[in-house]
Amino acid sequence: MPLETAQVGFNGLLQYSDTVGADPSAVAGLADIDTARDVNVTISVDKTEVTDRRSQFKRYCPSMIEVEVTATLTYNTASKAFIQKCLDRDVMTIAALHSTGSEGLYFTGQCFQSDIAQPLTDGMTISLSFCPVRQTGTGAGGAPVWA
Repeated sequence: MPLETAQVGFNGLLQYSDTVGADPSAVAGLADIDTARDVNVTISVDKTEVTDRRSQFKRYCPSMIEVEVTATLTYNTASKAFIQKCLDRDVMTIAALHSTGSEGLYFTGQCFQSDIAQPLTDGMTISLSFCPVRQTGTGAGGAPVWA
């Protein structure tokens, strides 16, 4: 029986662009954030209770979808401008891909959390969390897409 291969691991390439568009996966000029590591994508669906008196059991239906991308960056001169954009709460296109040129999640988002650590053994690191944001007007960003 032939061995089947499976995709293991997640390189977790984090990219961003100052440009936002209706289709986040079509935004040109995404730049790699080379110092990003431990890139994680969380997609969870809320549930809404729809129980009525016809059953003794609670029943639910799917509701809103929550998307969050977290990453840890090592601070250096290359990541300084991106970190400043996060601190300024700039809206940007975020992409969390498996590796260069592969599939991943794209969305118009903003940094919602940042933690700075200064360990003795490594350089300063910054943990960041990104979530989609609502945009309106010309060139408004679109909903998260997997492309």
